[in-house]
Amino acid sequence: MRLNILLPLLCLLLTIIPSRAQQAVNAPVPKTDKSGPSLKFDFPAMLVGVAEYDEGPTGTTVFYFPGGFKGAVDLRGGAPGQINAASLQLGYERKMMQAVVFSGGSWYGLSAATGVANGLKELKAAEGNTDFIAGVVGAIIFDVGGRRFSRVTPDDTLGKAALRSVQPGWFPLGARGAGRFAMQGVYFNRGDGADNYVDWSHSGQGGAFRTVGPTKIGVFTVVNSLGSVVDRDGRVVRCGRNDSDRPCPKIAEKLKTYGPISAPFDDKGGPSPNTTITLVVTNQKLPFSELQRLAVQVHSSMARAIQPLATGADGDILYAVTTDDVENPALTATDLGVIASEVAWDAVLSSVPELTARPAALSNQPNEKDLLKYAGTYVFPGRGELTVSVASGGLSARFKGNGRIYFDAGKDYRLTASAGETFILESKAREVLKFDDSAGRITGLTMNPGPWAVRAVSADSGRKQ
Repeated sequence: MRLNILLPLLCLLLTIIPSRAQQAVNAPVPKTDKSGPSLKFDFPAMLVGVAEYDEGPTGTTVFYFPGGFKGAVDLRGGAPGQINAASLQLGYERKMMQAVVFSGGSWYGLSAATGVANGLKELKAAEGNTDFIAGVVGAIIFDVGGRRFSRVTPDDTLGKAALRSVQPGWFPLGARGAGRFAMQGVYFNRGDGADNYVDWSHSGQGGAFRTVGPTKIGVFTVVNSLGSVVDRDGRVVRCGRNDSDRPCPKIAEKLKTYGPISAPFDDKGGPSPNTTITLVVTNQKLPFSELQRLAVQVHSSMARAIQPLATGADGDILYAVTTDDVENPALTATDLGVIASEVAWDAVLSSVPELTARPAALSNQPNEKDLLKYAGTYVFPGRGELTVSVASGGLSARFKGNGRIYFDAGKDYRLTASAGETFILESKAREVLKFDDSAGRITGLTMNPGPWAVRAVSADSGRKQ
C-alpha cells in the first residue's frame, strides 16, 4: 500500500524538479544600466533607481528616501492600481514611508513594490535593525496587452534590483524604468486591425526640477495615458508610433475630428488599460492639509499636458511627499502648487522618448538565393508565428495568431531589405525585423530593435543543420 502511494509521489517530484530548474534558466534578467538621456538635479534626501526586463520589455522605478517622508495621495481615473495608498489618506503628520515604487506589469507589477520593501528589510537587518518595517507605496501602469507579446512582468526580484541601483541626483528619461513600454494617445485610435494603431505613440517616464530659495520641487511621472501629450502651444507632441517627424495637429482640432469612443473600448472589464502615475516631491515643511491640496492642485493641472486625462479607462494616481526639511515663509502653499504644476507640465513633456532611427531600403535588393536563409517560421512569446517565405523575387511574411498592434493574422506582408540582416515590414507602421545570424545560421529575429524590441525564435533553431 505504501509503495503504491510513494511511487506516484516520487514521479511527481521528478517532474517538478526539472521544471523548476528550467524556470530558473529561463528567468528574466534585471537590467540596471545608466545609459540614455537623464535629468540631473540636487535633492540628496531622495535616491532613484531603475531596473528593467528586456524580456518584457518592462520595468520598475524606485524613489528611496533614507530619512523617510510624509505623504498624501490623489486618486483619479477609473481603476487606479496601487499599494498602501490608503495609508497616505489618514492625515498623519509624521514620516511614515521610505519609498515610492512605480512599475509596469499592471496589477502583477505591484509585487515590485513588495520586492523593494523586502530589500529594505534586508538592508536594515544588515545594519542591525531587525525590527524595522518598511513603508512603501506604489502604483502601476498597464504595459501588457496589445503592445507586446510577452507576459514577463516586474516582480520581487526586479524591485530589489531597482533598489540596489539607487543613486542621488539622477532620473532617466523616456523609455526607462516603469516607462519602458509606456504609450500614449490610444483614445484617438478607432477600429480594429494593425494599421489602425499606427498613430498610437510611445511614451515613457519624465521628470523636471526647480529650486525656489531653499525649497526644492521635483515632479516625476510615467505617462501611459488614454489621452495625448500636449505642448504649451496646445499641439500634440507625438502622433505616430515609429515616426517622430510627422507634423501633429492642435489638440483642439484633433478632439473635434474624432467621434465618441466606442462602449466596448471604454468598458472591457479588468484593470484599466491606461494610467499616468506621478510623484511630486519637495523639502518644504507642509502640514498634511497643504500637502493634500498640493496633490490635488498639481494633479488637476496635468489636464493641460495630457488630453483627455483621468477618464474611466485611466487609473491615474499622484503622490505628493515632503521630507519636511526647510521652512520658506516667502513661498506660500498656493504658490508652491502653481510652480509645481508648471514643473509637472515639463515632466510630462520630457516623458516623450527619442525614437530609434528607421533604416533605409537598399537600392539593390538581394536575389532569391541570398534570401532563402531567412525563410522559416519564427515563434513569438504567446506562440504567435511569423512565417517568412521567398515569393516573387523577394521575402513575404504572414502571421498566425494574435498579431497585436503589429500584424493582421493571415495577411501577407512584403519585406524590403535594408543593411545588416534588417528588413522593413511594408505596413503603415513599417516595423523593422532584424534577423539573428549565428555563424551563417538564422536563429531568430528581433522586431523593432531598441527599447521596444520583441524577440522571436526560429522554429528550426533546435534542429540539426
